[in-house]
This record gives sequence, structure tokens and C-alpha cells, in this order.
Amino acid sequence: MLEQLIDTGTKMLLAIARIGGAIAATPIYSSSNLPQIFKVGLTLSLSFLLYPLVNFKGSIIALPLISFLTLLFKEILTGLVIGAIAHLFFSLFQTAGQFIDVPMGFGVVNFLDPNMGGQVPLMGRFHFVLTTLTFLSINGHQVVVKALAHSYKLIPVGELVISQASVQYYLYWVGQTFLISVQLALPVIAAILLVDVGLGLLNRAVPQINVFIVGFPVKIATGMAIVALGFPFYFELVKRLFLLNGKLVEAIVGMMKTLR
Repeated sequence: MLEQLIDTGTKMLLAIARIGGAIAATPIYSSSNLPQIFKVGLTLSLSFLLYPLVNFKGSIIALPLISFLTLLFKEILTGLVIGAIAHLFFSLFQTAGQFIDVPMGFGVVNFLDPNMGGQVPLMGRFHFVLTTLTFLSINGHQVVVKALAHSYKLIPVGELVISQASVQYYLYWVGQTFLISVQLALPVIAAILLVDVGLGLLNRAVPQINVFIVGFPVKIATGMAIVALGFPFYFELVKRLFLLNGKLVEAIVGMMKTLR
């Protein structure tokens, strides 16, 4: 009876390690705006629900202490990898906002964001908040939980192996998310480039006009107008990335397949 109780407790601890690692690295769940007691409660609740999926081959009780600590570290690392992939997909929208900031004239307008732990640009933060709200509205937070549950099938407890293929796969998605962020910002950049060309021609035709002063509000208005017109496409992109059959799940599943 005592051995069974210890075995149950150790398996529960392994579940907490993987789920806690994922929550600590996923942007929505790791937000500093959420109370620590909520994060702890969420970790324990999900661990209790997903505990039956912990399928360790052999007896955990019979393991030496160093082997158990290694097992625990692997579980934390597995959760962190899942969270890191999710973080990539959130950061692409903030990167797109950073690309937009510079031509709009907001490149020097930064403010302290406690969630990111540093200075962030204005449009980058706007895109991140908008993505978060859309993510929650389509129940994207459930996708992370389902990915965690599926991870026990793809990476059983203690079978995590980081290989060259897993590093290359992660770098592939870094490149893909960067490409998407450039494509997302490209319409605004192109529109403001045309505005710059128009202002240059206006300056040659009417030198009396101070184009430097006039250009700031025109660029800001143009950038905001293009961003507003692109909202339907923006929301569709978020859905394609974060729904259950979207790119986020594809990236997490693909990453987990390379880790064993």
C-alpha cells in the first residue's frame, strides 16, 4: 500500500514537471498579469487530469535518486520545448509589429512590458495583445492542453532525446515564423514606401512645404489605415495558426517526433 502511494506520488510529480515547464514557457499561461497562485493551481489541476497518461516503463521507486532527478529534468525540458514552440508563434506577431513601427515613425516609441521583461515597441505590443485576445476567443488555450496530453503518446516519460534533427526542426520553424512576420508587415511597409515616394515628389514640386513635418502624420495615418483594413486577413491568419488543425499543432507534433 505504501509503495503504491509513493509510486502514485512520484508519477504525479513527473506530470507536474512536464506541465509546469509548458506553462512557464507558454506566453498566455506565463503572463505576469496572472497571480502565481493561479498558475500553481492550473499546473496542479492539469497534472491531476493528465496523470493517468504518465506511462513510465518500470518501477520509479526502484530508481536511484540521480536517475529520478534526471527523469524529472527531462520532463521539465519536454514541457519547456512545447512552450518554446508556442512562444515562437506568438512572437511572430510582435516581430511584425516591430517591422511596422520603424517606417511609421514609432521606432523610438518603446515602453516597459513586464510580460516580456524589457522594452517593446508600440505596434509590436498592439499586435501581441490583439493576437492574445483572438487566441482566447477561438479557444486556442485548449490547443496547448491537448498538445500536452498528446505529448505523452509521442514522448513517453524519460524518452526525451535532443538530436541534431530536433535542433534543425526548431530552426526551421524559427525561419518560418520570421517569414510570416515579414509577410504580415509587408503591406504596411509597401504603402508607407509609396507615401515616401509621393512626399519626395511633392517636395520637389513645392519646396515651400516642410515634408519632414507633414510626413509624420501622413505615415501614421496610412499605417493605421492599412493595419485596420487588414484585420479580416489578420484574424484568419491567427485561426490558421492556432486552431486544432493549425500550424502550431503541426509544429509541436513534428517537434516531439524528433525528440525520441
